[in-house]
Order: sequence, then C-alpha cells, then structure tokens
Amino acid sequence: MSVARGLVLIQERGSVSAAARELAISQPALSKGIAQLEKRLNLTLLRRGTRPLELTEEGSAIALYALKVDQLLGSTLHSLEERRRNRVGVVRVGSSGASATTHILPKALRRFRQAYPDIGVEILEYTDQALLSALRDGLVDCAVMSNPGERDLEVLSIASDELVALLPEHSDLAEAGSVTAKALGKEPFIFTKGGSGPLVDKWFADAGIRPNIVHSILQVTSIASCVRAGLGNSIIAQLAVPENFGGLKVVPLSPTVRRDIVYAREPNGFRSRASEIFWRFCELSAESANPPGD
Repeated sequence: MSVARGLVLIQERGSVSAAARELAISQPALSKGIAQLEKRLNLTLLRRGTRPLELTEEGSAIALYALKVDQLLGSTLHSLEERRRNRVGVVRVGSSGASATTHILPKALRRFRQAYPDIGVEILEYTDQALLSALRDGLVDCAVMSNPGERDLEVLSIASDELVALLPEHSDLAEAGSVTAKALGKEPFIFTKGGSGPLVDKWFADAGIRPNIVHSILQVTSIASCVRAGLGNSIIAQLAVPENFGGLKVVPLSPTVRRDIVYAREPNGFRSRASEIFWRFCELSAESANPPGD
C-alpha cells in the first residue's frame, strides 16, 4: 500500500519528493513503484506535465481507496484500544477542512469532553467529496461540512460562512472594498482544491470569467504562503483564514458567496451508543446557536 499512500500524499503535497519524504523512502523508489503500478494496470496515474503535480482520475481513485483503507484500519485499531481502556466508546467525526477543524470543532469538542469525559472523539479529515463518500460508507459517524444539499441526509445548521479573496498586502486590489471576478481574472490565481472549490468555480463561471490558475492547492496554509510570496491571489472561506495572516489582505467578494456549515449524518439509526450521545449533543448545540425566531 506504500505506492497508494504515496499517491495520497502527492495529491496533498503536489510533488513526488515531498510524498517520499513523508513516507521515509527515497524519491526514486516511490517513482519506480508508481511506474511499476502504472505498467501493471496499463493506466497513467500522474499528470506529469503539471506543477504542482496532479493525479489522473484513475490515480485519484486509487488514492481515495488507500485513504479509506487507512482510515478504516486506524479507526478499528483505535476502537480496540478504547475498549481495552474500558472507555464507553469512540465517535468518528469527519471534517471537511480548516473552517471546521480550526474554528468550529475545537470549541464543540471541549464542551463535549466536559460533559462526557468517557467518550473518545476521533477527527478524520477529508475533502468535501471524499467526506460525503466516507459518510455514506460508514467510515465516520457524522461530519462537519459545507451543506451538501443531499435530501436523504439529516443536517443541523452550525454557522454561516462566506468566501473571501486572499491577496498579498501590497496588491493593487488590497485597498478595494470588494473584488470582482473580472478583477481577479486578470491576475495569476491559486485555486483551492478544498471544499470551497466548486463554489469558486461557479462564482467565476457566473461572471463569464476563466481565471488564470497557476497553482491548485489543498492546504489553506500552503495557499496562504503562496499568496504571501506574491505567486497569485486566491479565494478561500472566511472561517478558514489563518489566525496569523501577516503579509496578506482579506477582501470581500462582489457578489458575495455564502455557504452553510452543518453537522450531517445518515438518518438510518446510530451505529453506537457513543455516536447517538454525540448527535444529541450536536442537536442541543445547534438549538442554542440558532434559537427559534432568529
């Protein structure tokens, strides 16, 4: 599975060398393993002419499979360890990125731990599309994500968020009260591969603008670093903006793009007593955050 895990890391880091370092193997060894797998499957797994490096659809499918296997194995081992410690249970919560992991979950989990110290909570991070799949496949008990609009899912509204432009602080656009798709389309653009990606695509498309994408990056911290270095502008969710964003300027979009952040779960019953307790806790939290009449 090291080659498949390597594909996962290449998708996240954008290079074979960075993936090899994280796997603690040599770059030639990982490249050779990928080439052997491509020959065995008679498929191309990497788009080798892109920078940062990207996976083909077939490569992405293998990476997603490897991610699911890793998550399932990790979840199983964690559950067994919790049973050994005689804890009440473990809840697996999926997160779709920085907005949830940085700004929403820490406060909620602190309150949950105070109320239920014997229930463990495991946080598993995915992109929005992969998170929806993990929810369907039972790899997570519930998820914090941008509202997927799936009618068969049970959702609880947590917060409202909006997309913002992330610019170098000395950019000519940085002093504007808001920025348009036309203005951003004239300059190099760094596209987010996270959950906000489809909304960014639609915002430009609605304006009839095709952005000049020079990089496509998953991690918000990497996006911020590239913008700070003057490699391009970007658009990310307001709640995902790093707390320390020196060298950057956050500017509203025109027109604005809003999204709802929700807890979501499959409505076909609870997989464990622990997951039921956690969902009931989420319901009470959502009610207190959104009282009737607001």
